[in-house]
Amino acid sequence: MIISLWIVLVVCCITLVAVATYAVQLSKRITQVEQQAEKETLDLSHELAAVNNAAMGVGQHLISVEKKLKLSIEKQQQITLNTTEAIPYNQPTSLAGNGANADELVERYGVPEAEADLLTLLKSAAK
Repeated sequence: MIISLWIVLVVCCITLVAVATYAVQLSKRITQVEQQAEKETLDLSHELAAVNNAAMGVGQHLISVEKKLKLSIEKQQQITLNTTEAIPYNQPTSLAGNGANADELVERYGVPEAEADLLTLLKSAAK
């Protein structure tokens, strides 16, 4: 009976050593996995910071392009406004240069009377 107790005790000790060894191996593996996770988290954090900086740069560039576009649109509108304002006077000025009087300019092109008088005076003074 004492021998069987000793056998049970030896088997228990061997089992205990095996379980302890397995626990140490699991602990090491858990530590490795935690270190790997920390490293990957740090790497991802750096990548996210780089992407964020790039996005900010693109955003700033977009704002700059939008400002330039707005300025270009305003210039185009000003050019269009200046062009459309000048076009109606090309024909009345030409007709005034050919000797037409102010009444003809008013009747034919709808030019205000004061402006028609001015056109005819300028063209007659130029002759």
